[in-house]
Amino acid sequence: MIEEPLLQTVCGDLESQLPINEQLPEGGMLHIDKVLPYICIYRYKKPDLYFSGLLKTQASYLIVKDTVDISELIQCIATSMSKKLNSFLILEMWPERNNHDATFEISCPKDKAPATIKALQIGIDEMRLIYPEVSSTVNDTNMRHPDRLEPLMTIDQSKASGSLTIGISVPTIYQRPSENQVYSIFYRKFATYLSEIIKRTVFEFIRVQTSNPYDHFLMLGKTSLDKITMQADHDLAEISEGMSFLLRTTPVNSSEQWEQFKESKFSKKPSFTYRLIALDPEQEKRKLYDIPIEKVDDPTLAYILRDKRLEIEKQLTMLEERGTDSFRFVGESLYGRIEEDVLNGAKEILNTFSEGENASEIDKFTCHEFAEHAQKEIDYYQEKFPHLKLALEIRSDVAGIMVSETTLLISDQLNMDSNRCDALIQHEIATHILTYCNGKSQPLKQMYAGFAGYDQLQEGLAVLSEYLVGGLTKNRLRLLAGRVVAADSLVSGATFVDTFHLLHKEYNFPERTAYYITMRIYRGGGLTKDAVYLAGLINVLDYLKDGGKLETLYAGKFNTNHVPLIEELIYRNVLKKPELPRFLERPSVQERLQQIRKGITLTELLN
Repeated sequence: MIEEPLLQTVCGDLESQLPINEQLPEGGMLHIDKVLPYICIYRYKKPDLYFSGLLKTQASYLIVKDTVDISELIQCIATSMSKKLNSFLILEMWPERNNHDATFEISCPKDKAPATIKALQIGIDEMRLIYPEVSSTVNDTNMRHPDRLEPLMTIDQSKASGSLTIGISVPTIYQRPSENQVYSIFYRKFATYLSEIIKRTVFEFIRVQTSNPYDHFLMLGKTSLDKITMQADHDLAEISEGMSFLLRTTPVNSSEQWEQFKESKFSKKPSFTYRLIALDPEQEKRKLYDIPIEKVDDPTLAYILRDKRLEIEKQLTMLEERGTDSFRFVGESLYGRIEEDVLNGAKEILNTFSEGENASEIDKFTCHEFAEHAQKEIDYYQEKFPHLKLALEIRSDVAGIMVSETTLLISDQLNMDSNRCDALIQHEIATHILTYCNGKSQPLKQMYAGFAGYDQLQEGLAVLSEYLVGGLTKNRLRLLAGRVVAADSLVSGATFVDTFHLLHKEYNFPERTAYYITMRIYRGGGLTKDAVYLAGLINVLDYLKDGGKLETLYAGKFNTNHVPLIEELIYRNVLKKPELPRFLERPSVQERLQQIRKGITLTELLN
């Protein structure tokens, strides 16, 4: 039985609209994230961690031993929520282990909430995508609970509290019937599907039955991050940041090797050297898999963290294999193969614009002149993010321009076209640094450390900014296309010298440009990452043409396949909306955005 003080605490917190996270007798747990029109209940005879895990994906659940009397607690919850929302849904769920039977049995009153039951059945039918034998039956009965137990409330109590109870017998198809063995990969998919099915069902219920304060079913999800999730997120970010992957895979002697390559009349492969790796990849991997991501209840967050862990593992392996062919092979599995449409797009650009602009006719900026302009943009965003330190550094150990977290790194050898200044500032500062700052302002560290495969969207978005401010030049677009062609050449087995000559002789890149493209592709043993710039641009153009929200893309560092997850977390108030780049305020930028939304080809970006 629930003691009176605990009842009073729960009822008081509900009245005050406070989140509830209470331990119940016999190891039970009550969790209510916010004012919600439903609760999922599981009364167990023996604890079942996996079935409990299905309920814990929800923002409102009660898991308790079946010997504990929770009738007064349920009435308190139902009555309090009904007063606020006019009605309340109780979903009592229990596991059914009938060999390989995959039938969900739904027990409910006939014609009481047909739209709700239909939504539940439709969701269960969609589970056939992961398990074809799944089905459901609906029983018109007052027995909406396991046979061995008493009902949670009588019919009269349900009416008095303004609640509706639906019983759901869930087939444990994720578990081997004769053994205590779980199919872990399938279980995660099962939990993810069931979690969404429940939220969609509840959303249909509140649409019809309650005064609905929610605009989307995703808003029914969890708002708060628990300690296990926060710690796993923190540990992953710490390992990821400690790698300094790009710095450790970028040569420190590229300028010197260019001079030697030129002296050899472009016939001798350069010999690159790299920063020492001040970590042990094996120990980092051990720490990586000590992170208990399997204990993260939220399917969305668990997916994000698990996906990131796999990426970090591959990057650590690449650091171990730096300078070998294995570096390239692992990198291809990480960054993906070069898609045919991307390669075709690159060749179309290079064939359409067979010659670059005459660099001698364009005014140049030194590193100091560029830094003067960049500092003004950094100062603007520094005011937006006073809790972070934004800076720029002119250094001798970087090639060109790059960003490390909130710092813009500029090569002391930089000699750039002046008409590219604004575009590069928006690329590096208003995209890479801004998304880092936005991510750093979120509770989830992966938002700034970067989701798995985030480079593709980051670079596509950054190149898009160049187009939007009118700074995407023929030379720049050819450069992106050249990187794709060079990556394809690497994958096809060509040597450094072969790829250099392909770029220089067949595609008319200047010698120095062809060298630096080739260097970036062949560094470390072969890094096809540079192909993602053009691939990312294609993805962003398609995303905007299909009606995607540009604003969402600035929330942090992730890929386009993560956008639905980001929007879900924003709906759930786990994440907040981002600061946007100030160049979006320019009328000319809005005009170009409209052109993109209508549809535009790669070569039309220069018209």
